[in-house]
Amino acid sequence: MVQEPYFFLSYARKDDRDEFVKRFHDDLVLELRRIGADSTAQPPFRDVERLGLGADWSRVLGAAVGHCRAFVALYSPAYLHSEYCGKEWTAFWERLLRYRRETEMDVPALVPVLWEPMDTEVPDEVARFQYHEAGMGPEYSAQGLMQILRTDPTGPEYHRIVRKIAARVRIAAERFRLPVTPGLDLGDVRGLFPTAEHQGAAAPGTGHVQVFLAAGVTDPLPQGRQRPEYYGRSPREWTPYHPPKHPTVAHRAQRVIVQEGYTSNIEVVDDGLSSRLDDTMVNNQTSILLVDPWAVRIQTYRDALADYDGQNRPATCVLVPSHDSDEETADELVWQDLSRVLWRNWRRQNDPHDPLFRVQVGTDEFDAQLAVMLAVAQNRLMEMESTTPYRLPAGPPPPPLSGLTIPGPADPAGPRPPPTPPDAVPASRPAAPPPQEPPRHTGAYGTGDPEEPPGEPLATKDTGR
Repeated sequence: MVQEPYFFLSYARKDDRDEFVKRFHDDLVLELRRIGADSTAQPPFRDVERLGLGADWSRVLGAAVGHCRAFVALYSPAYLHSEYCGKEWTAFWERLLRYRRETEMDVPALVPVLWEPMDTEVPDEVARFQYHEAGMGPEYSAQGLMQILRTDPTGPEYHRIVRKIAARVRIAAERFRLPVTPGLDLGDVRGLFPTAEHQGAAAPGTGHVQVFLAAGVTDPLPQGRQRPEYYGRSPREWTPYHPPKHPTVAHRAQRVIVQEGYTSNIEVVDDGLSSRLDDTMVNNQTSILLVDPWAVRIQTYRDALADYDGQNRPATCVLVPSHDSDEETADELVWQDLSRVLWRNWRRQNDPHDPLFRVQVGTDEFDAQLAVMLAVAQNRLMEMESTTPYRLPAGPPPPPLSGLTIPGPADPAGPRPPPTPPDAVPASRPAAPPPQEPPRHTGAYGTGDPEEPPGEPLATKDTGR
């Protein structure tokens, strides 16, 4: 039987701190049961509960979005900056558009929830869906549902909002049947959200972070690698922490970057890495290399990383994740290969005084380590900018400066006339004789004449005495 989840919960992983999303999901399911909605045959979909070990998460998520009866989206700044939230939202929105074309009816199956106040630009397609209705209260509009859940999780206002959301979900799930999208792979969907990746390179000095990925793929696996579950069809699908709590390490990195107040975009490392790193410096941006240790066994990555290692990149971070349960990556030979390619930087690995090169970073350390890297790299970038000498624009040389004088003590007789130039001596005054060379003080050990050869006897010189 084809699974048609009663609803699909779409949210940014950043917003699941302290498991507030899980609490809301569970409360929504309980409310659906209370009002008589039967969701046992087609259970709701929340990714961390339905992604099993070795699952192709992009296809599993795609199948759920392509077949779900309702779509609950938790709107927040992080949601609108998430690449895969944008893919999920867009894929379901396209199902709504198909239903409208076929029936000329709008189905209220996309149920937006204001999770956190949005202080970012909202795409027109998203803004068309109302996320507030009468009875939800002013606090919900001003602060969002997560704040209400945090401050009063058992209060009447929170439960009143959950009841309204559950009623909307039930109507969509039981009264309508949207056209499904079989075989949907979210990796092939281009999201509508204005993520930095879709907007292109950011303007100079905008707090932008450029992320570069060097990782393997399933076909073919890196040399010596036997376990394909850590990879996908693209390096962007690399999941070094398995089973993945977050869909990919790239997505997790972007979540941390957004949380630290920056924008980001992701590129795969190629032979143009050096040029792209130069661009980040010109644009006053920091950069991060997320490196799969197995990637150095792939020629393109090996050459690009070796080239990076031979350069001075003080505002570029290198982070190499690994998981304790990955026995293959625990092999010392893998890390020896990496150390040979990055041998200059390897000397500062895990140095507490230089936190921009970190290897064997575990899943519990990833977020904190990356946040520290971002802060240090940004500070270094600011220091380099403040110490960069100013360069004059091209043009003719400036005129010579007039002589500088140091004022002396005031003359009680009043100001004196300006000095007469030496080539304009008045005729009424005889020219002064040329100044005599001041006598040289020989001291007790000989003359101070710089032309005196060392070791010449003092008696052969006329001292003037």
